[in-house]
Amino acid sequence: MTLARSIIGNAAVQVLGKFAGTAIALVTVAIMTRHLKPEGYGAFTTVISYLQFFGTIVDFGLTLTMIRMISESGADEKKVASNILTIRVASGAVFFGIAPLIALLFPYSAEVKTGIGIATVSYLCIALSQVLIGVFQKHLEVRMAAVAEVSGRLVLLAGTALAAVTGAGLTAYIVALTVSNLAQFVLSVIFVRRLVPIRLEVDFGLWKKIISQSWPIGVSIIFNLIYLKGDVLVLSLYRPDAEIGLYGAAYKVLDVITVIPMIFMGLALSPLTKAWTSGNRADFSWKLGRAFDFLTMLALPIVFGTYAVADDLMALAAGADFRPSGHYLAILMIAGATVFWSGLFGHAVVALNLQRKMIWGYAADAAISLPLYFAFVPGYGALGAAWVTVFSEVLITIITTVVVLTYTKTRIGLGTFWRSAAASILMAAALVAIAPMPVLPRIAVGMGVYAALLYLFGAVTKEMLRTFFPRKV
Repeated sequence: MTLARSIIGNAAVQVLGKFAGTAIALVTVAIMTRHLKPEGYGAFTTVISYLQFFGTIVDFGLTLTMIRMISESGADEKKVASNILTIRVASGAVFFGIAPLIALLFPYSAEVKTGIGIATVSYLCIALSQVLIGVFQKHLEVRMAAVAEVSGRLVLLAGTALAAVTGAGLTAYIVALTVSNLAQFVLSVIFVRRLVPIRLEVDFGLWKKIISQSWPIGVSIIFNLIYLKGDVLVLSLYRPDAEIGLYGAAYKVLDVITVIPMIFMGLALSPLTKAWTSGNRADFSWKLGRAFDFLTMLALPIVFGTYAVADDLMALAAGADFRPSGHYLAILMIAGATVFWSGLFGHAVVALNLQRKMIWGYAADAAISLPLYFAFVPGYGALGAAWVTVFSEVLITIITTVVVLTYTKTRIGLGTFWRSAAASILMAAALVAIAPMPVLPRIAVGMGVYAALLYLFGAVTKEMLRTFFPRKV
């Protein structure tokens, strides 16, 4: 099996797992939104968004650093993985320990503050599970991670259904979330120990090396979170829970979509790193170009397709009360598309070890976007938050692209981009033309139209298909 087919094969396994987990999550959200309504879901969104900031601080770039360090030639995988896990446990205990105390200073309801206190355990489990992903990816055993994730999602679905049936409030949903993430973490530990006998271990010399590599990534991710997730926190200071709920539901759909590029790039990071560190510049440029083409073919139809079906999609996903969320979703999906490209070049930054050089870019974006949130959210609410989010993502995509292409002297062809754009526009027109049709059949028709147009326009060729399916094409 070629490396390309191996990567795609494992990506397919993880994508299938993510799709299964996402399908379960969508059912879970559908139950939750219909029961909590916009106001209750807004409170839930505030709890989650608040703790995401602390989760990012705890991450501090360790997830990507794990992938990079255990992929290096001659790396002591057990020692590196064990020490990174220990750092994550220590930092998680500190930061998630103080998160509920800091929340007392915010103008949140008692129910939200209680939810934050309970959900700190949930986010600690998430942080510990995430750092183990690198081991699964390195061994191309992502099916194990997929099983753990899907199992956790099923636990959450069961807990959410129970809360809805019994008429419970926000706290019950937070407890269900916590139990589900604990289940996923326990399974992840069991599975990862089949590959590497990982355990808690302290080697301060290695810790220094790990932190020296991770801190630029960590600082960059923190800045990234400020400009990408600052919207909900600023909304929570100025706008009612019902508006936050409408915005949060649209953002949940966006989060589902942006999982796709992160899966792909997590698996492609190791080959990109090896190509660059081995001095094979041509191979690196080829892989980067093909990854750009692949992500482009996914990103553009999502933007144009969402514009055509946004209101109906939100009504289906979250209930009739959330139909107004469609307007926010159509705007946010522009930012979602740019995440495909910023994710690619952001991972390339890690492969090139340019994290320190990129800090200024992430810092500049955060420094510009945060004041914009405070400027536009009080007056324009969720609409202002959505457009500032789009601005911030477009800006960081431009910055990361320029840094990577300038440093590597790589040129990315735009042929696939323009072909995909043309196919996406025509697909959107077809979706508008069949608007009376139910939303799911419309989406299926749109996917078929887009695939046919990609082939017709030459964005996908028989040669490309033969690379991965030589016996079928």
